Amino acid sequence: MAQSVGRSVGRRASAACMAGLLVCSAAGVAAQDAARGAQLYRTLPGTPGVGSCLSCHGEPLNNRNSVLRGAAGGPLISRTIAAVSTMGYLRQYLSDADLADIAAYLATVVPTAAPETLPEPWPTFDDFGVQAVGTQAAERTVWLRNLQPRGEIALGGVVSSDPAVFPVQHECPLSLPPLGSCRVRTWFRPAAVGPAEARFDVLAPGGQLLRSGRLLGTGAALQPPTLAWAPATGLVDFGRVEVGRSAEMRLQLHNPGGAAVTLTRLRSSGPQALRFAVAADCLTAGRIEAGTRCEVTITHTPRSAERAESWVELASDAANAPLLRLQAIGVAAPAPEPAASAPAQDTTGGGALSPWSVLGLALATLVLRRGRGLGEPG
Repeated sequence: MAQSVGRSVGRRASAACMAGLLVCSAAGVAAQDAARGAQLYRTLPGTPGVGSCLSCHGEPLNNRNSVLRGAAGGPLISRTIAAVSTMGYLRQYLSDADLADIAAYLATVVPTAAPETLPEPWPTFDDFGVQAVGTQAAERTVWLRNLQPRGEIALGGVVSSDPAVFPVQHECPLSLPPLGSCRVRTWFRPAAVGPAEARFDVLAPGGQLLRSGRLLGTGAALQPPTLAWAPATGLVDFGRVEVGRSAEMRLQLHNPGGAAVTLTRLRSSGPQALRFAVAADCLTAGRIEAGTRCEVTITHTPRSAERAESWVELASDAANAPLLRLQAIGVAAPAPEPAASAPAQDTTGGGALSPWSVLGLALATLVLRRGRGLGEPG
């Protein structure tokens, strides 16, 4: 298996070299280390403080934000980093050799089918926050959808890579119908103090890996405050929004506990994250004081007439509020109505008379004639 994967990577990289997508050194493709690239993808060198490739793109198998295009080589990844302002910070942590290794790792990730024919987890990432060891966090939900208007998707199950700490149960049928969805329930039961992580894998009936997602949490000796949304919700639906306009939704993030909470991340995530903006004073301050509420404004600006989906990632030193899913439908602005034309005006002084004018003229003539008759001598 390892040899076949290696040959596959070599063929892809060689083809990319011939296409001019890779800058091939004298050392050749073998100089690229896919195993090291996998580690870099998950943990950036240094301390950037804003996550990693994994935190933005998730498991590469899901091809979130078309991350698998990076398999074309380090130069393409470098150009993408330069073109996307939110990724610019990466260049101070990743060298050309690092990017080449990440590209080699991405080349080993081969989806079992075209992405549009695979089940779609929503979200692909969830952080439970901090939970006391020996207790269980409240249930979270991941929706597994078939986004195809036609064609069913056969499912073999959804499993956790660490079922003792992150149990997973699913309510999915053997075959997910077109535009159908099913619920995957997840929990966090920390067994030790410190960070914990697991994958949830969506499998085909034959056991092949179709999709994957990440579950995070941190075990603590004592139970910290628990953040909550007000109003309590798991879905923010903007409905239909005209292209060229923006719509806003406001919620409150509540800290009902007796200690302040440090807030390290509150942002829109997912393939269409840039269509949703998240702003909050507590995010700027980096904390939510005990017993207070922070107003969070979520703005959706459609770029085209189509559906957009995302979710809100929350990271703190408390038990996090349930993850928010975002959705909206962009619609084309209505065409402007044609201006009403003014009635034509007669500029020659002539023209036809209206019926009322003709009747008035006839009556006036009759009266004039009768007046003349009365005035004649007998």
